[in-house]
Amino acid sequence: MPLPFHLRLTIGFLTSAAACRTPPPKASWIEVEPGQSHVSPDARPRPAEVQPVTGGRRLTLSGSRTSILDAVDAASEADLAATAATLDPTRPPYGVVAARLAALALHRGDGVAAARWLAVARAAPDRDDLAGALDAIAAVTSARPVDRGLIAVLLPLSGRFAPIGDEIKVAIELAPADGARRLSLDTPGDPAGAVAAVDRAVAEGAVAILGPVGVREAEAAARRAAERGVPIALLAPGDGADEESGVFRVVGSPETEARAAAAIAVALGTPTAGVLAPRDDVGTAAAEAVAAAAEEAGIIVTARGSYDPTATDLEPDVKDFLGLDPVINPRLAAHLRRFGKRGWQTFSPDVPFALLYIPDRHDRAAIVASFLPYLGVEVRTADFLDPDYLRKKHGGRIPQVVQLLGSSGWNHPGLVTRGGNAVEGAYFVEPCPGAFGEATSAELAAAFVARRGREPSSAAQEAHDAWRLVASARVAAGRTGDARAAFVVALRQARLEDGACTPAAIGADGQLVREPALLGVDAGEIVVIPY
Repeated sequence: MPLPFHLRLTIGFLTSAAACRTPPPKASWIEVEPGQSHVSPDARPRPAEVQPVTGGRRLTLSGSRTSILDAVDAASEADLAATAATLDPTRPPYGVVAARLAALALHRGDGVAAARWLAVARAAPDRDDLAGALDAIAAVTSARPVDRGLIAVLLPLSGRFAPIGDEIKVAIELAPADGARRLSLDTPGDPAGAVAAVDRAVAEGAVAILGPVGVREAEAAARRAAERGVPIALLAPGDGADEESGVFRVVGSPETEARAAAAIAVALGTPTAGVLAPRDDVGTAAAEAVAAAAEEAGIIVTARGSYDPTATDLEPDVKDFLGLDPVINPRLAAHLRRFGKRGWQTFSPDVPFALLYIPDRHDRAAIVASFLPYLGVEVRTADFLDPDYLRKKHGGRIPQVVQLLGSSGWNHPGLVTRGGNAVEGAYFVEPCPGAFGEATSAELAAAFVARRGREPSSAAQEAHDAWRLVASARVAAGRTGDARAAFVVALRQARLEDGACTPAAIGADGQLVREPALLGVDAGEIVVIPY
């Protein structure tokens, strides 16, 4: 599900921190009519120094607190300004209207008017119920001017995720700066830290933010960045963006990888497919994404199953996926009555799919793959399999030969070691093919080895490319006008042809679009598969 990152410059949104406060007596929020007052108009502390917004009509704000907040949220700046001129400054909702006017002024870039309306709101009788909103507005109005050359990089540089943050930081530092300056900020791997880092980035005047990397901290940071009006390019492998609010995804995700796998299945001419994924959040998301993409492309998804990623024995889950239960499979029951327990090794199951997608890391995927031939599934190990041989092997019937297709987690030498013949001929998608990639990939690998003594992970390579996309958008944004708005426009159009991973661009939905490479196992070696 896309994350709800829509920027709502509303009192209701900005006062979430005040939601736990004791509300004022209901009577103070009803029958507040324009023009009603218990003090002389001359005694009201009006914001005379604020440049008036003309052309508005005075509103009647009455009813419950919620209805008043909704009315203020829906009103135009001109209408609110006209209303503020008639409200009693000693009674609510004077502060609500002033705070909304401060937020609207801030949104259109008038920091002076925002600061003055903020001062009015802070003197209002309902200021205590607006503390969270007023503090947020104050933080923005007191921030430094936007620095077109500064990009904040949010990473977990402390805490239990520090090794990941350090690796990604190195990969980003090895990318060309393109005239930008990097401001590294520690999250440190949790939502609260990410929110604080966003505030720090805004206070320092960063034109944009890159990061963070964790799913939960990325969601918190994106919400805060949208609220603060600073573009953010997330490094978290999730699904969902909102480019209208300046929230982008600049790395892939299990969902985007699964959709790429479906495209590869189409290129291979696969008519039917099955999905077998670990029973966790990542596996579920990948399974749903590949099934939806495959069906949209005309591939019939004939089987979906899952397995316990923490189990020491995966055989029961694989049997369940293949329908190998003699209680519900009469052909299997008859075979076992005839051959006994040895029948499990000689039974040829009915397999309704020509391709099986297994999105998991290499070690578990190898175990799952090994159970398939053990349970009678014929996996494709060569370009041509002799039908006479297959008929003899499977008791007179020619079975469905299955092409195994994995995720990028399969790209590890241990896949072949653990999977053996079961993964021979298997394919897997890989957005960052490393040694199989172009010159930039090799250059990054060499520089990273020199710094850390090992090759960069796929996550590090993607972060390297993400920086290059963000840095190129900063350059394209130019030197005049609203720097952050221009950055958003430029990032929407950003492309990278020669990165450490395969070519990438930002899609219409604000998420990264990348066509991955296809790797496979041939004669016990991982190789590139043209398609």
